[in-house]
Formats: sequence, structure tokens, C-alpha cells
Amino acid sequence: MRSSVIFGSLLGAVFGVLVAAAFGVITRNLNGILIGLIIGLVLGILTGASTAALTVKMAGTTGGIGVGYFTGMVFGAVLGMILGLLIPESLWMRVQTVALPILDGLIISRFEAVFHISFLFSVLATVVGVWVAGKNLLPTRLTANPHERIDQYDLVEIVHVPEMHRGVIDVGDIGIVVEIYDDDNFEIECVRPDGSYKWLKTLNSRYIALKHKIPDNM
Repeated sequence: MRSSVIFGSLLGAVFGVLVAAAFGVITRNLNGILIGLIIGLVLGILTGASTAALTVKMAGTTGGIGVGYFTGMVFGAVLGMILGLLIPESLWMRVQTVALPILDGLIISRFEAVFHISFLFSVLATVVGVWVAGKNLLPTRLTANPHERIDQYDLVEIVHVPEMHRGVIDVGDIGIVVEIYDDDNFEIECVRPDGSYKWLKTLNSRYIALKHKIPDNM
């Protein structure tokens, strides 16, 4: 969750700043550009972090980009609509007095403007949702080939690290299967190349791959 929220915040900040800066340039005013950058940064971080957290809850490690897409699209649209409705009337009046044709086209009325904002937030949240869900997706082993069966004392390699074990287990660690609980869960012990103990954890088959099979399981 934490790494996804941080990643989502960074994505939101980047896209939020780009979009807001573009709108700031339309004002042809330095203050407008700076205000646009600040607003884009704050709202981008808020949207990215919230979308990432919701995507983790909805998609987990199995939902994939489809769940992330719909989560971001719906959440971003609702969030953008709420924020658009909360914009004070005085700001709408000030925008109308700028008298720039481009702004007049974007803000025909408060109703259209709210939907424009909702659309922009929906696009931003969709990008974050798809990216986070795709990043968190773990492959699931639907069928196991006989030659890929993992037996006791086989050597396995860590291909994904569970969130709860990050900082202890690293991708590429080699461990020995010391206990088999069922077809998908194994107790694995990892020893460093110098022979020193590193960790002993129970891992699901989605996090490991067979590295070396002990002949006749001896």
C-alpha cells in the first residue's frame, strides 16, 4: 500500500503539474502560471495518492489493469465533479472577466466547466489506476507442469517479494525448500553465499520459481 501510494502521488504530481501549467500559460500571466503549477501539484498528489490507495484495495495483486482502469475512471470523475462544485462563485466571475477566447470556450457555464474538470480528473486517475494495478499484478500459476513441481530440498529463486517481507527478502534470493505445506505454500530458508543465515519464511508459489532440482530429492 505504502509504495503504491507514493508511486501514485508521483504520477499524479507529474501529470497534474503538466495540465495545470498548460492552463496557466493560457492566462499569459506569470502569476497565473505559478498558481496553476501549485494547484496542479497539490491536486495531482491528492488525486494520485487517493487513486493508488483505492486501486490497491480494489485490484490487489490479481485485479490487473482492467480493475485499475475502471477504479480510476469512476473515482477521478466523482472527485473532479466534487472539486468543481466547491470552486467559489467569485473565482468563476474572475475567470469570466479575463476575456480570453480560449477560456471562454472551456468555461461556457458553471455546468460545462464542472464536467470539464471532472473529465480531466478522470483521465488523471485512470492513468494512475492502470499503472498502479499493472505494477502490482502478480502472475498466478493456473496449472503446474510436472517438471516444474517443487519438492522438499529443491532450490528456488525469489521472483516477487511480498509486501510484508520487503526489506528482508530480495528478488533473486536463492532458498531451499525445507517444508511443504501444500501445493502452493512452502517454508523456504535462504542462506547467503558465505554460509550465513538470511531469512526463513513461508511463501506462496506465485513468489518463487524452481531454480535447481535435487536429483531423486536426495
